[in-house]
Amino acid sequence: MSSTHTIDAIIPVGDPDLGAEIEARITFTFNERVAEQGPSYASGGQPAEGAVAEWVSAVAIEDGQPAPYGGAFADLEQSTLNAIASAWLESDDGQCQAIEQALDDLQAAEDDADEQRAEQRAEDRRDAR
Repeated sequence: MSSTHTIDAIIPVGDPDLGAEIEARITFTFNERVAEQGPSYASGGQPAEGAVAEWVSAVAIEDGQPAPYGGAFADLEQSTLNAIASAWLESDDGQCQAIEQALDDLQAAEDDADEQRAEQRAEDRRDAR
């Protein structure tokens, strides 16, 4: 089963001594089946399955809000952001953070569903009286 999630990431770019970074909101799909199976290293040290978290899209973030590029070079800037965000998500650090985010999202959704069911049961009992 696959689900879609977002994660805000601060991605270092360029010379590490300069501390340049890009802040991006990355949308990705999470493949639970691959996560449950775990990586298979039968193919010479590389996982036999694809990534657990796969890049879908990215948007630049400024002050915690999406800030899509505009102007004459918007397409070039977006293309560069997409390449940087995709590479980050494919990295070990990116995969770990994305998987953690997806699992947190799924747990929160499950908790919400449990709470709604409990509220519905309580309401049904009140109605039955």
